[in-house]
Amino acid sequence: MVIYDLICDSRHEFEGWFNNSDDLVSQQEKAILRCPVCDSLEVSKKVTAPKLFRKSNSTAVENPQQRQPVTNLNAGSVEAYNKLQGMLTKVHEYIDSNFKDVGNKFADEALSMHRGDKELNNIRGTATANELKGLAEEGVTALPLPDKPVDKKKLN
Repeated sequence: MVIYDLICDSRHEFEGWFNNSDDLVSQQEKAILRCPVCDSLEVSKKVTAPKLFRKSNSTAVENPQQRQPVTNLNAGSVEAYNKLQGMLTKVHEYIDSNFKDVGNKFADEALSMHRGDKELNNIRGTATANELKGLAEEGVTALPLPDKPVDKKKLN
């Protein structure tokens, strides 16, 4: 089973589960794969960072079989989608207001705080997949955020 983050041409994001990587292409060719929000056939894989797991000897181990909270937006559920996008916007606004932006120095800053070299602070920034892996190996928890929703007022 392969799980992909997908996005349609209207920028609606959703998840797709496929038997294998060829199944995605097959469903696209047969016009089976559609956006659950707007019913668009223009669906592609979204570029995302890989899921990183902690070492088995760390205090909390993520189990691939562990059940995670999920939600289902039925086709045409624009209202539910808009509510979720609104909540995600509020999360980003809270983080922007309450977390110091350290830019691409996130991994270094988080590691320094974890080791006690710097005072603990709420920080935000960017990190590469390799940096996130290194942080996880050190026992530092970093929470990736979904992209900030596009402001509809700024669309053409």
